[in-house]
Amino acid sequence: MGSSFSNVDTAVARRNELFFWGFAVVVLFLFLGHNALWGSEDRWAEITREMMLSGDYLHPSLNWQVYFDKPQLSYWLIVPFAWMAGVLNEWIVRLPSALAGLAGLYGTITLGRKLFDRRTALLSGWLLLTCYGFLFWSRSAAADVANLAAIVLAVSFFYHVEEKAGFWSYLGFYLICFVGALAKGLPALVMPFVVIAPHLITGKRFLHHLKFSNLLAFLIAGAIYFLPFYAAAVQPLEFPHRLPPGIALSGLELVWRENIVRVFNAFDHKDPIYSYLYNLPRILLPWALLIGVSIAGLVRHWKKLPPQLRELMIGTLLMFILFSLSTSRRWYYILPLAPFCALLGAVGLVTGAGMTVWNRPVVALMRILVIVAASLGVASVVAIPLWYRMVDIELPLMILISLPTAGILTLLVMLADGQPNNLVSRLTGLPERLGAMVLGCAILVATVFDCVLPALTLYRTERPFFLAVRTVASDIPPEAMLFWNDDVDSKYLFYLNLAGPACDTWQPLSEEEEARVKAASDPTEARNRANLRRFVSANAGRRVVLLSYNREKDLVPLEKAVREFGIPLDIGSPTITEREFEKIKIRRGKSSSRSGKTWSAWIFQLPQAFENPSAAGE
Repeated sequence: MGSSFSNVDTAVARRNELFFWGFAVVVLFLFLGHNALWGSEDRWAEITREMMLSGDYLHPSLNWQVYFDKPQLSYWLIVPFAWMAGVLNEWIVRLPSALAGLAGLYGTITLGRKLFDRRTALLSGWLLLTCYGFLFWSRSAAADVANLAAIVLAVSFFYHVEEKAGFWSYLGFYLICFVGALAKGLPALVMPFVVIAPHLITGKRFLHHLKFSNLLAFLIAGAIYFLPFYAAAVQPLEFPHRLPPGIALSGLELVWRENIVRVFNAFDHKDPIYSYLYNLPRILLPWALLIGVSIAGLVRHWKKLPPQLRELMIGTLLMFILFSLSTSRRWYYILPLAPFCALLGAVGLVTGAGMTVWNRPVVALMRILVIVAASLGVASVVAIPLWYRMVDIELPLMILISLPTAGILTLLVMLADGQPNNLVSRLTGLPERLGAMVLGCAILVATVFDCVLPALTLYRTERPFFLAVRTVASDIPPEAMLFWNDDVDSKYLFYLNLAGPACDTWQPLSEEEEARVKAASDPTEARNRANLRRFVSANAGRRVVLLSYNREKDLVPLEKAVREFGIPLDIGSPTITEREFEKIKIRRGKSSSRSGKTWSAWIFQLPQAFENPSAAGE
């Protein structure tokens, strides 16, 4: 009987986990490539494109200038998928982040199983999957979720092999840490030790790991970490790659700058020391309040908590303190805390060790919010026709379908809660009322990230603009393309698929030109004018492309320089403008009065010879 019951219980648990993983795959991968590149994604896309085009995988480059701000692995992870698919696009570029998201979920759940139980582990997976910060970065081309995954996988691996730790176990642990460091930076190496430190100190467990095999494994894994940097240092750069001034070929200087100097003496991203007090809840939305109350309850019952839970809480707190003490802070730097916060929140909710008197009303509040949000989704069927009467904006079909569909599904889930033979609880494996609320919220969050946000790319104009320039200027070589103000946009480079560096403004000015620039009242404008003069001189008689932002501070100096140089170009009549691709209109058919960084492109023929002003364009 006992064995039969155990088998049934295991089969149910596996069904619950299978449902979770199926849901996770849909959430992480559905319409993953629909959105145009945004933010820093263009760096990963363009660097990978240049690697594949040149065959040089050791020297990451942007516009063929070596760019070691991030290690090579986060770009290498994209390459095999591009090879297999035969194309490099937005879906391929984001695929490693989505897979890292699955790895982070696996690490969280396996750690929860080892320290607590299957139900707690599964709930932590649901909470993490639907956290804003986790889902946002899992569907973006970046290295942040790879960093998160490496940290939580290393911690989980340690707890699973601790009792029988030997050389291969140590090597596996260090390889996970160093691989994470090759993807993002040294936090993947440091933070796992921070999390397990309270456990190692308790009972002097660290003495058990003072072995030669441990040291040997660390040295081998460290050597593997340094191998790409060494290879980059000994392999010479080939044209058209170029090295920025003051940067060594190996990239180790930037590793030191980005991971050590930045911690103690930040040169950017100087958010206040308390910023993570509000950025961590931002990452944990919509579960921030629920997780916070659960953790507060654990603190309240501190003396009654099992040792492994107290150790995990202390380790998580130490992570938070160290991230806060770093002088360089951005909201997503704290992302690696999300798995451990989700796990602690799940413990408080499932085991009852949390502040139960507060958990219940917070769960009730979350249920109300889920029902209200779902009802608004259903009501969009009626509200959208009213919207069209007030605003002349055509909504994407994906939004028109997904919002009411998600609302109906969520309301059905909430209605099923509390019914006999509750299907929601049987599918999720979570307690009644809690399971319906979690699944309902997960459906709504998934709809926002998988349908609503990708659909809104219809209103973005960068991709169609760049592709239009690519079509019209397909016969113009890269060196005949100049970005005014020397602001080479990586999205432009990726979508245009250039075979070499755009323009040559990276080359240093002559001593005479440099002196004129420094003596000018506006050195930036003087440098731009010197670059433009050199550009038109080098491309006399050719068709060229000139690009600039549609901002007055860019166009006014550009128009003045064009007029004084005698360039046959009307700045007021660009060949292609980004505003041509705007989908948002206000009433009476006028274009929206957008401000900000929109592009214009002028494609024109330079004369064989024309009179140029003085060397610096003064």
